[in-house]
Amino acid sequence: LERALRILEQHYGKDHPVVAMTLANLGGAHERLGDYSQSKDLLERALRILEQHYGKDHPVVAMTLANLGGAHERLGDYSQSKDLLERA
Repeated sequence: LERALRILEQHYGKDHPVVAMTLANLGGAHERLGDYSQSKDLLERALRILEQHYGKDHPVVAMTLANLGGAHERLGDYSQSKDLLERA
């Protein structure tokens, strides 16, 4: 996924929705590996791109918010997790 991300960023630019979805997938992989901090960082970047492209009320934005909320929960930031999950 990291190689794919580099290729997609070169082809589409760093702020394209395809890049955002790859970031979200990579964030999920890091979450499964237990690297919650890296997962959070990748999901935050994906969320910024997706909100910019689709707006705040798109289903893919809601899904990313929910995943980001889960990352915050795993990091023990329950307040931020709650806020993100409510937004989703």
